[in-house]
Amino acid sequence: PFPGGLLFHFSDREITSINQKIIQYFALKKEPHMKTYLLPLALLFLAIQSAAQQKTQILSPVDGKIVGIWPHENKLRSADKLRELREKYGFSYLLIAAPYGDQFYENVRNSGYDADHIMKQIYYPDLANRPDWFWKNIGSLGRVWAYYIDEPVSRGFPYTAVLKLFSDLCDKGFYPAAKFVVGELDEKKAERFLNTADAVMYSGYGSRDKLGTDQVQSWHDWNQYLGPKFSMIWISSDDDSLEYRTLLKAAEDQGINAVWFYQYEPLDSGKETGNENLQRFCDAAVEFGFLRLNKQK
Repeated sequence: PFPGGLLFHFSDREITSINQKIIQYFALKKEPHMKTYLLPLALLFLAIQSAAQQKTQILSPVDGKIVGIWPHENKLRSADKLRELREKYGFSYLLIAAPYGDQFYENVRNSGYDADHIMKQIYYPDLANRPDWFWKNIGSLGRVWAYYIDEPVSRGFPYTAVLKLFSDLCDKGFYPAAKFVVGELDEKKAERFLNTADAVMYSGYGSRDKLGTDQVQSWHDWNQYLGPKFSMIWISSDDDSLEYRTLLKAAEDQGINAVWFYQYEPLDSGKETGNENLQRFCDAAVEFGFLRLNKQK
C-alpha cells in the first residue's frame, strides 16, 4: 500500500518497459565502469518486482459499507472465480441475474457466498411468460438477502402486476425475510415504489464526456428527492471505467454506503472486463473508505 491507501500493480508489459529504460539509461553513459552496475541493478529490480507480484491482496468492506457486484457470466460459471471476487477483491455481496438457475446456484454456494449476501434479480416477463419456471427458480435458490427488479417502469412492465409480484413473494414467505430493491432511470419513476421497496437505486450512468459529473449530480438530485431510501448506487465496469475515483469520492461525500459494481455486460464471453479493471475499482474503493486492505500474503 502507498500513502492514501492506493495499490499499484505492474503488468508484464510495464515491467519490460522499465527494464528497457534502465538499459537505455546505462547505455547512454559514457563512463565504461557504469555498465558494470547494469546487471546487478537489473537483477535486483526483477527480484523485488517478482516478490511484489507474488503477494496476494486481501480486501474486505469497511464496517457499515456494502460493496456488491453483478458479475459477468464467466464469473458465475466458476466457484473459484466467485471466491476470488469475495476473498481477494472484497465484493461481499453478489447479485445473481434472472436467467441463471441451479447449476449457477451451486457455484455460488461452493464459493462461500451465503444467503445473507445474495441479491437475486427478478424479471417480470419471466413471470408473465413462464410462471412455473419463475417460481421454481426462486424457490430453488431459497432465502436471499434481497430481490432486485431493474427499471420496471422504464421497461414498461405493468405497474399493478409488479406490485402483485411483490405481494405474491410476501404470501409465499420470501418477504420480509428478504428486502425489495428497485432500480430506475428517473427519480419520479422510482418514487412510485417508495412505499413498497426497501431501497431504490439509480440504474443510469453518465455521459463519457462529462467525466462522471452528471452521474454525481443525478445521485445528489435523487438523494434530495427520495430521501433515505435512495441508499445504493450502480457503478459500471464499462461506462464508468475512467471515473472510479470521481464516483466513489462522490458516494462517500454524499453518505452513500452501498456501492454495486456492474460487470454483467458486455455479455459476450470474449468481452468480459478484465481483472485490471476490477483492481482499479477496488483501488479507488480503498482510497475512499469502502474497502480496506487487510493484509498481503
